[in-house]
Amino acid sequence: MHLIRAKLYLEGYSTSGQGAHEAEVAYLRILEFSEKDVLFANEMRYFRNGILYYGTSHDEEYAEKVVEFTKKIYKRLREIIK
Repeated sequence: MHLIRAKLYLEGYSTSGQGAHEAEVAYLRILEFSEKDVLFANEMRYFRNGILYYGTSHDEEYAEKVVEFTKKIYKRLREIIK
């Protein structure tokens, strides 16, 4: 999320308040990420809120999917920011 936010700032945009994280995830479409990637990023955003605010947890299989996705998207976002 920080890398997406950094790209937004570099482009002269800023997000804050209610709906900010949704907007940041949606910005992935502008950056030409696949719809599958955007949907998974949004799912992670949603589940993160559950973990942070309600103490929900997820299984190891889902955690591995998140790590794999994060590694993939991180490389691409770093290239986009350069």
